[in-house]
Amino acid sequence: MNRLFIEYSYYTVFKRGTRIGLRSRVNDSLLVGLRIIDSLLPVGRGQRQLILGDRYSGKTSIFFTLLIKLSTLNIIISIDGLGTRRTFGIYIGISINLSKLNSIINSLLIINWYVLILSTHSSSTALLSFLLPLIGLTLGERLRDRGIDVVICLDDLSKHSKSYRQISLLLGKIPSRDAYPADIFNIHSSLLERCSKLKSIYYSGSITAFPIIETINSDITEYIATNVISITDGQFYTNKELFINSIRPAIDSSLSVSRIGSNAQCKLMKIASSGIKNELTNYRLIDLTTNSIILNKLITLNTIFIQDHYLSSAIETNIILLIVYRNSIQFNTSNDIYTILYLLSGELFILYYIIFLMKWYYFNLLYFYINSFIYYFLINNINHKQSIHPAKLDNH
Repeated sequence: MNRLFIEYSYYTVFKRGTRIGLRSRVNDSLLVGLRIIDSLLPVGRGQRQLILGDRYSGKTSIFFTLLIKLSTLNIIISIDGLGTRRTFGIYIGISINLSKLNSIINSLLIINWYVLILSTHSSSTALLSFLLPLIGLTLGERLRDRGIDVVICLDDLSKHSKSYRQISLLLGKIPSRDAYPADIFNIHSSLLERCSKLKSIYYSGSITAFPIIETINSDITEYIATNVISITDGQFYTNKELFINSIRPAIDSSLSVSRIGSNAQCKLMKIASSGIKNELTNYRLIDLTTNSIILNKLITLNTIFIQDHYLSSAIETNIILLIVYRNSIQFNTSNDIYTILYLLSGELFILYYIIFLMKWYYFNLLYFYINSFIYYFLINNINHKQSIHPAKLDNH
């Protein structure tokens, strides 16, 4: 029998989560590849991070970006907080249209081969849609117990709730709020409690869950949404207005939070991104028509965090861009970012090498060294650039 899991059976999909004594702390980071997530809202291996928002606001694309990032990390075994094992992805689609399912399959097979797709379409039965997440988690537990890190996406739990409501009403259960049965919270909590990270002494991996909830008219106080928010360890809220204004990924920093991912974040990144989340949130909420300085800072932050979903970003690039912003060097377009990286191209390999090797050690001294290096080098080389405005160095 499998070590320490004698009571475990993979032939049943209805089972309880792993015991607390077998679980480990979330101390290993999971890089998504999006700058706003890796910098401000980090995710750890074994965490349960909810993705919620309106329809067509880029929720599923966040998980696709993660798979793109993992496709590069699976080839090179990474160290120092970037992950220690190859990661296997499981995508569970519930009641998805066949056209969307076809595009998902074609894109994922090109992006990453370490992925399993389980899906039901809109004509499938409610019982199959209800059982599919249980089947996917059972497969993930089998991979986890063999030392593989698993990321699983449940797209989406609102349709899963409707399937369970249909089954319950046919069985004659007493309906509760919004005609859902009273045990819908227990169904989702037992589903997500099976995702965790096990202790390394058992030679096992982890399961990181990304459940998705679709809201209607940006109402996050809906019954199923509030239930899953209380179960998970944080959420990414995709704002429809930001998506329409071409700010993508359209993650609202005011309503998004990661409760335990910062414990696994790179210490140098934690210093470089300190206070940026609150600063970005305040700039997006206040009136910027009368203050041009704050407006330029908001444009700079949006330029840093606006990113194509299919272009993953390295953590070293995130650290350098945040340190450049802390030196009050403002840029208005994405071409200015490429200009800064081009100016640093001669020393960029050395910076990457130093950050990669020393980001867990002597991070305070390393931060001030890179800070002074970038500032004095850029000030001497970008005076002829009109789109980049160097300002006075902050006293931090």
